[in-house]
Amino acid sequence: MDLFLIVIAFFGLLAIGTPIAIVVLTSSIIGLAINNIPLSMIPQTMINGINGYTLLAIPLYILAGEFMNELGVAKKIFDFALSLVGHIRGSMGHVNVIASMVFAGISGSSTADASGLGRIELKAMKDEGYDTDFSAAITAASSTVGPIIPPSIHMMIYASVAEVPAAALLIAGLVPGLLMGLGLMLTVYILAISGKVNCPVRPRSSIIKILTTFKDSFLALLAPILIVGGIMWGVVTPTEAGCIAVVYTFFLGILYKKISINNINKCLKNTIYSTGVVMFMLAVARIFVWFITIEQIPNRLMNLILSITTDRILILFLVGIFVLILGMISTASANIVLATPILLPMLSPLGVDPVHLGVILVFGFVLGIITPPVGTSLYITTEIAQIPFERLVKAIIPFYIPLVLSFYIIIYFPQISLFLPKVLGIMF
Repeated sequence: MDLFLIVIAFFGLLAIGTPIAIVVLTSSIIGLAINNIPLSMIPQTMINGINGYTLLAIPLYILAGEFMNELGVAKKIFDFALSLVGHIRGSMGHVNVIASMVFAGISGSSTADASGLGRIELKAMKDEGYDTDFSAAITAASSTVGPIIPPSIHMMIYASVAEVPAAALLIAGLVPGLLMGLGLMLTVYILAISGKVNCPVRPRSSIIKILTTFKDSFLALLAPILIVGGIMWGVVTPTEAGCIAVVYTFFLGILYKKISINNINKCLKNTIYSTGVVMFMLAVARIFVWFITIEQIPNRLMNLILSITTDRILILFLVGIFVLILGMISTASANIVLATPILLPMLSPLGVDPVHLGVILVFGFVLGIITPPVGTSLYITTEIAQIPFERLVKAIIPFYIPLVLSFYIIIYFPQISLFLPKVLGIMF
């Protein structure tokens, strides 16, 4: 009965538009109070939730992404990708995906991709005569790669909540991120050759043109190699890689002569806001974990599922559906905080590795940024492209197929995620 009242309070607060972090915190406090836990312990518990060296990486990656957009680094990456694959059917769509994949190796943020790189991509596709709806759809869809390919802000959040090695988790997202990108590019190619979308083909760039754009973008392309490579080979920790990302992108801004007081102020302001949101969610997460541990919610849910089926494949399929649905109704950061303490103890007895689960959750929740009603990237792209929300949702439907298919491939084939961390010896 007590748990029922807490559930009513949770959904009641959501129904009146209360921010998800406040909903989780309030519900958890009510649950702890019912269990006669001293509420005076809550502030210190929340502080402990964000008291970690690894978490310093989050504001650093956010700031690096802001610098990428504001200081001209993203444009250099896009120009090189254009010269490389601009002649293939659906050329600008492929460029869009490749640029997002490279950008993901620096920022780790879907929002930064959609709002910053997305402006460059949409303008270029419009200038080439591409259909606006298609251009907006692939721009939003490709932004989902950002939180998967390392570094990743969402992976860092999961690492903090689940208490798993951040380096292993970040590297585990590399191959799944590449799989996502290839799936999106294949879909673009199929749409282009079928004639369902208007995709003008650019002339093949000359070797001189490719070399020129490569030279201009070399330092920008070097950034993800330094960051991801440094983590992979154990040269730097994820937090130290964040420091390198900030310093390096700032250096590139100076080199490209894009530095100004206004740019820096804007980047710092956006970083402070985003960091505050993420850190508050992590502080709340510690209270939530405390509450569900007392209530033994994971055990109750696992017993419920096992009463329906004991088939591991079916259980993982149902978990996948649950993750996708949850991603549609709340932000990825909030969902990681909510679902990790529940699903981790549930699935561990089934042999699901905590690092593998992290990739599953981040992947599934990130798809929520391109699905209504939350759909953060959808709203950002709609505003940039100046098209109705409904048109964008209709146009993006074909791209759900490769993304959801990739999601379930990753669920059922854990070695896709775990291969690199094991080879590099960073799995514990």
